[in-house]
Amino acid sequence: MARKSPTVTYTAGGRTRTRSERRHVFGTVEQLPSGNYRAVYTGTDGHRYKSKVFDVRDDAERYRAKTEAEVRAGTWQPPATIDATIFKDYAATWVQQHRTGRGKPLAPRTKAEDTRMLGHGLSYFDGYALATITPALVRKWHAKRCKEAGATSAGNEARVLKSILSQALKDGTIKRNPVAGELTHSITGVEHHAPTATQVAEIIDNVEPKWRAALYIAAYGGLRAGELSALQRRDVSISGGRVTISVSKQAQYVNGKWVTKAPKSAEGVRTLTLPEWLTPIVSGHLDTYVDKFPLSKLFSPARGDGYVSTATWGRILHKAMKSAGITTPMHWHDLRHFFGSALAARGVGIKQLQGALGHATARASLIYLEPVNGMSADVADLMPKPSDSETKTVPFPTQERKQA
Repeated sequence: MARKSPTVTYTAGGRTRTRSERRHVFGTVEQLPSGNYRAVYTGTDGHRYKSKVFDVRDDAERYRAKTEAEVRAGTWQPPATIDATIFKDYAATWVQQHRTGRGKPLAPRTKAEDTRMLGHGLSYFDGYALATITPALVRKWHAKRCKEAGATSAGNEARVLKSILSQALKDGTIKRNPVAGELTHSITGVEHHAPTATQVAEIIDNVEPKWRAALYIAAYGGLRAGELSALQRRDVSISGGRVTISVSKQAQYVNGKWVTKAPKSAEGVRTLTLPEWLTPIVSGHLDTYVDKFPLSKLFSPARGDGYVSTATWGRILHKAMKSAGITTPMHWHDLRHFFGSALAARGVGIKQLQGALGHATARASLIYLEPVNGMSADVADLMPKPSDSETKTVPFPTQERKQA
């Protein structure tokens, strides 16, 4: 049965009439004297526009239909506006308006770092219109930055570039993101692994006494450098022979001044219990190096009223490593890596590990797991043995059964 076309009823000359509904067609496709085709349409601004030339009519029709969809969705922009959107101006607005995946403003340090990258490596694109940034141009820039600043810096800058252009894609300013995902994952240098328990012990033995408790807490509590720097006397409790530490903030040096803020995620606010054998060490540090006021810093910098910086923690670590004769490449953050890997090696589940490390996602915690080839006997013995009622396995016949 043929489908009836929609009809409309109207009055003309005093009589009621019915006719088929006239469908409005957006734009047209015209054929040029050359035999090629192009779409012609009227934009929402009332101006008439012509597309680029296509060899095939179907391509011109697809362009017309795509433009119609953009107009209906309210995302269409005049071609001249799109072509005139300059990267430098768009990026400056992006860094001020960009939000985290949870809809929160960027942390001051993150915003400062993104601004720094826009003023350095990403300034390469300042004069380019967004629509003219191609995959080939991005690859050329990335190769140049790898030589100038190293693959890690190039990868970090590519990550920001991809984020900016992803927003431009959502805005309809560009048609696709020219930044390939693999460019954002570039790393350089020596691969770092968690230090061994022996190395941690040797480092702690060779560190200055005033910093010894800090290394213990970093390695056996898993605190980030900024979280460690922000600790105050009131954050430490000793009860029942155990030390608990409340982690609720971190210290960061941003734009020439110190700021304290919440940890990287809501899950970063946590309470940690340290091993029982650490109680006298932490208690001794409190008695010897920390003022009696609740707001007194657990670890004070040598000079000034600020906090111990990440760079200072690194110097403290490397000085102790040198005294211990340890030449393995290591960062302060590797002490946190030691903490996460040690917990995982002792069978702590991923959710417990996530909570101890203060991660928002389980995926973030997986980074701290050290790869192990095969399975050792002690790990194999952790597997539960099924009872006779739970298994359908038929036992091998014993010698007695064979004789029977």
